[in-house]
Amino acid sequence: MAHPDIKGVLPVIMTPWDESFDIHEEDFARQVNYCYDVGADGLVIGQVSEILRMNSRERRQITELAVKYGHPRGWVVVSTGAESTKNAVEYSLQAQEAGVDAVLLMHPTTTSLTEERMLKYYRDVIRELTIPVMVHHAKSYAKTPMTIRMQADLLDEFGPDRILFKPESSPLPPRHSELQAATGQRARIFEGDGGMMMIDSWFRGLHGAIPATDCVKYVVTLWRALAAGNMAQAEMVAYPLSYMMCQMMNSVDCYQHLSKHILHRKGLISSPRVREPVDHVPDAATYKEIDRIVAVLDKACN
Repeated sequence: MAHPDIKGVLPVIMTPWDESFDIHEEDFARQVNYCYDVGADGLVIGQVSEILRMNSRERRQITELAVKYGHPRGWVVVSTGAESTKNAVEYSLQAQEAGVDAVLLMHPTTTSLTEERMLKYYRDVIRELTIPVMVHHAKSYAKTPMTIRMQADLLDEFGPDRILFKPESSPLPPRHSELQAATGQRARIFEGDGGMMMIDSWFRGLHGAIPATDCVKYVVTLWRALAAGNMAQAEMVAYPLSYMMCQMMNSVDCYQHLSKHILHRKGLISSPRVREPVDHVPDAATYKEIDRIVAVLDKACN
């Protein structure tokens, strides 16, 4: 069976909430259209989409919205990881039946798994699917690091057309090189740090990038500059982008607040609401600094 060669810039859609904290479909569609208008190759529903704060009905709903608005303009990838293998299989099969191009499969977040049990979790889910699986190591949630050996074993077992990777363990660029070496340069790797280390990772072999919608325009510009060999343009965007990511990635909740602040100011969502409870709310000075650096990035891209 031929599988799609998913590649390029695939932004994570931030879930917009209405006054009742239900999914705001109009804002969702507006975000998706914006991503494609600035050059994205597809979209992702991931962890910063607040899926861990959704019930099973909402996860199905956002998957269906992603397919509805994401196709036919690009690829659609939806995160389907869960705390139990049974739930991960259920979410993954629902996504496959809904018509996604691949699932983004994150490990459990509450259990510290041995390499053997982590490998079993992934195998048990992948065997139930026919579409590609992007193996997601989320550094903000992982109890134990996902080993290079385990990831290479999955690629060897299921093949490079079925297995993709979104590694986030630090130091990120050297880990990309280790994974490429362990897989004979067959790994299709997606940068998942918002473009923070993209220049370094680019030269180690990248297949794509998965930022969030707040910075998709900047990552598309950076991606195209690197593809064209235009290092002056790449550096003009990459350095302020890396600084912005340092501000935003203090925690997942910090990222969600700042990302939605940017989207709200750009008129892409009606409200910057984040579902409670949260561990962090940025202060006024942080919002002001984010606004300043966004202006720098907009100028660099224009």
